[in-house]
Amino acid sequence: MSTPSSMQQHLTEQLEVALSPSYLEVINESANHSGPAIESHFKLIVVSDYFNDLALIARHRFINQLFKEELSHIHALAMHTYTVDEWRAKGGVPASPQCAGGSKS
Repeated sequence: MSTPSSMQQHLTEQLEVALSPSYLEVINESANHSGPAIESHFKLIVVSDYFNDLALIARHRFINQLFKEELSHIHALAMHTYTVDEWRAKGGVPASPQCAGGSKS
């Protein structure tokens, strides 16, 4: 398994502090996309009681606000935000879409 990037670690720590998630995964998907950036594409999977009374858009707005500064350096941030009950019912996370910039060969 690869060592987490500094941005990956930073995102993880900030989400842990802000949301006390019951499940959290921050995946650096930068290697799957074209271009030289090594910390540009991330997928977040966050399961938290904080989301219990929030609509999906409010959850994403919260995370966007939390990472307001970081998003100036990140090209893509896929967010999968769930309550504990939603996570149990879902049973998994969809695959990330291909980068519009093309795929790496």
